[in-house]
Amino acid sequence: MRFWELRRAAAAVVFPNRCPFCGELVGVTDFWCDRCYNRLRFLTGDEDSPGRLDGFSAVCSYTGRARTAVIRMKRGYYRYPIDAFAVLIAENAHDIISSADIITAVPTSRKRAAELGYAQSELIAKLVADMSRKPYRRVLEVTAEKREQKRLNIRQRRENAQRAYRVARPELVRGRSVLVIDDICTTGATLEAVADMLRAAGAVSVSGAVFAKTSKR
Repeated sequence: MRFWELRRAAAAVVFPNRCPFCGELVGVTDFWCDRCYNRLRFLTGDEDSPGRLDGFSAVCSYTGRARTAVIRMKRGYYRYPIDAFAVLIAENAHDIISSADIITAVPTSRKRAAELGYAQSELIAKLVADMSRKPYRRVLEVTAEKREQKRLNIRQRRENAQRAYRVARPELVRGRSVLVIDDICTTGATLEAVADMLRAAGAVSVSGAVFAKTSKR
């Protein structure tokens, strides 16, 4: 049993596992309830994939119970979706993961992580890396200019994303294939901006994987 599995089992003694989608109690080895899992709208291909990525994987559409779980997680101190999202991403993005040299994440600012109680995308990425036996490396960091994306239009999101991050450890990506993990992809602006930065730093390819994807339609 690996560290994350031991941590989850130990935590379940005090805080029983709950389905991240409905909040109902589930077993120690379960990540969700069957009823919610069967109601997720799984994506089957490259629907609305962001540009400038060498590969992309999204587990499901950002609707219904998937959206509920993401919102609960983003309100803070609700960690149940983190493990579940990591398991689903690891299963869905198997081919992309296998071709990656390193796994990283779209970072969260220190202020936002303090508000939430965690940096959700980084925790998801670390778990995916552990499950897949791939190295996790924190190569990106947030700049002081980052703004919240949710109230910005597409053009503003792209401009914000280009200013919001920088490659802090270019030596870790030079000559490597990088997989960037995030919780949700809305317009793709963040993943596209990050991909450009990583390639400029020397990455030979950049792919992305998320739990949920909104539709452009």
